[in-house]
Amino acid sequence: MAALTLILTLLTAGIPVQAAKLAIVIDDLGHHAMPEALSQLPHAVSVSILPNTPFDITTAEQAHREQRDVLLHMPMQPQGHAPLEPLTLTFAMSQQQTQQTLRHALLRIPYVVAINNHMGSALTQNRQHMDWVMTVLNDYGVGFLDSRTSAASVAEQRSLAMGLPTLRRHVFLDHVASEAFVARQLKAAVKRAQRQGYAIAIGHPYPVTLTTLAKQLPLLEQDIELVPLSTLF
Repeated sequence: MAALTLILTLLTAGIPVQAAKLAIVIDDLGHHAMPEALSQLPHAVSVSILPNTPFDITTAEQAHREQRDVLLHMPMQPQGHAPLEPLTLTFAMSQQQTQQTLRHALLRIPYVVAINNHMGSALTQNRQHMDWVMTVLNDYGVGFLDSRTSAASVAEQRSLAMGLPTLRRHVFLDHVASEAFVARQLKAAVKRAQRQGYAIAIGHPYPVTLTTLAKQLPLLEQDIELVPLSTLF
């Protein structure tokens, strides 16, 4: 209500209103073909693809045809025990192994504008390993989106220190897989965007997530513009 009141005040005064920007990234693609429900979402919805998965290249190609931003969803070591994806960056790797693995992933998936971490609640807390990662990203000229799987992540800080285009996730959409929860999280992302001018939400290709987005995105308030992630760099 306060945001709407401000907009009406500015319009009455003849001051142009710049829409707040909302970027949505759908993670964890690559194990299956691009869901039809995702292809039906606005092209501003970006996708992040796990490397060395059965459909990583074809998903990137399809996303590019749909005029979507493509991210590399780079697996990184989590805290505790969890099944690891192919090419996961771990503490056991040397600098050379870490950077070679990341380069292989970047070369495998076409059209990448940025990477974001898959898991990584442990590795993103480590300054040295993040510096190794950011050095490669600098060489390839791609940005970094910190998924913020740990509140203690230093990844955003190290990316900024390297002078890379850098962003961070503000809202997870679907860690509870229900339509009501996804809608509530999307609303939280909208409020964040209205408050600070932009917001980034991350979700997954769950049927309930894609169905809810299909219902809710056409209903976004007029002061919200859905944008590809790259426009925020």
